[in-house]
Parts: sequence; C-alpha cells; structure tokens
Amino acid sequence: MPLDRHLQFAQLWLEQVRDNLATAAATGTPVPPEQLNIMSGKIAAGLRVFSELAEHRPHWEQAG
Repeated sequence: MPLDRHLQFAQLWLEQVRDNLATAAATGTPVPPEQLNIMSGKIAAGLRVFSELAEHRPHWEQAG
C-alpha cells in the first residue's frame, strides 16, 4: 500500500479515536474496556505510520 494511503488511514484512525473520546466525555458515557482496547490499537497503528514517515523523510524536510 502506498505511503500516502497509510497516512490517510492513520489520520482517520486518530480522528475516530478523538471523536469517540470527545463524545464520551461530552455525554458522560463510559467507554467499555473492549472499546478502549480497540482505540488503543488505532492509536498505536497511527503512531507507527507517523513514526515511519518521520524516519524516512529527508533531513532537509524535517528542519522546515
């Protein structure tokens, strides 16, 4: 899968987690452990994609 596609998925996963947590906080709805586990996996996968992207960027792009 192309890197751009991985990046889109990572952003989507992190936005989904953010939205779910914000909704739960706003409504006072508890988040079940299973759902927290799923969210944790999405965060881990998203961070992995962003970390890999940062590792492979040329150094001159990182400074900007």
